Amino acid sequence: MGRTLVFYMATVDEHGFPNVRAMENLRCSKKFPHPAKVIAENEPDPLVSYISTNTSSEKFRHLKANPTVALYYCVPEEYKGVMHQGKAEVMGDTEFKKKLWVEGWEVYYPKGYTDPDFTLLRVKPTLLKAWYDFQTHQQAID
Repeated sequence: MGRTLVFYMATVDEHGFPNVRAMENLRCSKKFPHPAKVIAENEPDPLVSYISTNTSSEKFRHLKANPTVALYYCVPEEYKGVMHQGKAEVMGDTEFKKKLWVEGWEVYYPKGYTDPDFTLLRVKPTLLKAWYDFQTHQQAID
């Protein structure tokens, strides 16, 4: 998970259809060394994903109505991937958002980590499905 620059996130729209988009992986230490370190120090579960997004976004509207998501991390050139299914939870902890904050994100959130349009999501998977060695592997998570 931590080595992929992006992952794909599917939400369910108001008509019951999936909507998929690429998202930046905050656990990728190559691209996001500071957030990856903060997450590693504060999140004991290595399978939990953190996602920054705009509160005003379509995906956030979808999640307010239905927090069910699927995240897909993959290394296409190695024919490997893992899908996480779970529910997105809004992180309201301002101190954690402050710790995670990266200079330059003001482009997206002009008021900084307290910007009402800055939302941090946490996804703890309830099901993992992985593809590698030309086989499917599946594991339910408590």
